[in-house]
Amino acid sequence: MYKQKIEIVINSDVDKEKLYNDFIILMSSLCRTGQIMGGIESPYIAGDSIICYQTTLERDSLNAQNNDEYVNLRIENLEQGCNSKLEMKVVGQHIPFYRAVCNCQQPDSYLLFTTYMNESSPVDCGTCGHSVPIYKLKGLTDKDRTDIESWEGDYVSCDNLNMGCNVGEKWAIKQMSDSKSQLSEFGRKVCGRITEMTGIPVYYFLFNYRSISITKDKLRTCPSCNGGWLLEEKWLDFYDFKCDRCLLVSTLTSKS
Repeated sequence: MYKQKIEIVINSDVDKEKLYNDFIILMSSLCRTGQIMGGIESPYIAGDSIICYQTTLERDSLNAQNNDEYVNLRIENLEQGCNSKLEMKVVGQHIPFYRAVCNCQQPDSYLLFTTYMNESSPVDCGTCGHSVPIYKLKGLTDKDRTDIESWEGDYVSCDNLNMGCNVGEKWAIKQMSDSKSQLSEFGRKVCGRITEMTGIPVYYFLFNYRSISITKDKLRTCPSCNGGWLLEEKWLDFYDFKCDRCLLVSTLTSKS
């Protein structure tokens, strides 16, 4: 992951507040395409420049070939308003929570997975286990990317409630662990859409945190089809359960 400086000089008489808001809208679009990660870091105005520092998965995440039509339109509007060109520059490598980026030419599968600590993409490669930038999932519409972003925000909110251990913990755990919860149904719909557009199956992760023994936990069947889904060896060194029929994965409980 990399830290990038995004800057544009204001060479016009257009109101700076309007240009600042246009800059924020552009950052929101770059979040949706997965070109910047970890949310929007507050831009600031220094002299006649609007500046912000954002995190990206790759050195070239902000290259034009990764833009969608909305990013291009908002860059064009901002540059016309400022009468200058948007500048982007890698200023360093972002170390915390670093995860490698998938370089597989044709992955066997993807996974929709995130946590409250994740600063990377919510999509992982089922072949190498590394992070897949959203902008590399070709064929997705703006609505598809919005749905991915919305699901990720909802899941992280639930995980934060879970980690807080006070308000809403049980409800949040159910949302993350129940295959029929509102969160899971939304997530599985997102998985289906990615599969439809890429032709690659997408597995959905079910959180597992319950007060039972490991021995008993291993006896659990797939919560969707009731078929066997315990693996002899962990998949991608992490997942203990995997149902290829329902495209669900999970892990053994950590609360035994």
